[in-house]
Amino acid sequence: MKAKSPESEINNASDADAIRKVLSDYAEQVNAGDFNSWMALWTEDGRQMPPNYPPRIGTVAITTESKPVFETLNLKMVITSMEDVYVYGDLGFTRCSYNLYATPKEGGDTIPFEPDGKALTIYKRQSDGSWKIWFDCFNSNLAPATP
Repeated sequence: MKAKSPESEINNASDADAIRKVLSDYAEQVNAGDFNSWMALWTEDGRQMPPNYPPRIGTVAITTESKPVFETLNLKMVITSMEDVYVYGDLGFTRCSYNLYATPKEGGDTIPFEPDGKALTIYKRQSDGSWKIWFDCFNSNLAPATP
């Protein structure tokens, strides 16, 4: 018996396209500095797992830690590739690569936050059929800076 490939498990192309759109909207809202629209992409019990920080569980924790970044920095996120998109029932997964840069709103040099980043994101289908981010884990492919 031949094993099923992950691609054969995808519910349908429209689910995969809807999830791709959420990821695209994620970058779009980051670039626009639209914090409220960015937060609307998350489930209430979402989990954000940034590098070098403890997990942020729930929209209150994500807001508390992320809003100051949106308030003080102009962010530029470019998704350079979307390697995987899978849908299994009411859960979807993406694996992508991206670049993230920030420039202080008060002026100054651009900071390479994640110049060679990668993310694994889990999406949950909502009762209205839409998709939202449930878990987001991201970090860099670059070696840590040495002291």
